[in-house]
Amino acid sequence: MVFTKESKDNELYVYMNGKLIYKRWLKTGQSKVFDLMAYDKYTEYSINENKK
Repeated sequence: MVFTKESKDNELYVYMNGKLIYKRWLKTGQSKVFDLMAYDKYTEYSINENKK
């Protein structure tokens, strides 16, 4: 599995094998999980982004 993180303006996107699985709005802290099978509480990949 290949995870990639991309930050644009106020948003953080996380892709797994080219498919969007997670999105977070950095200023508000809200997030949206798009693929529960790929990202759940057992996922070993940590998603942390420093707020600027």
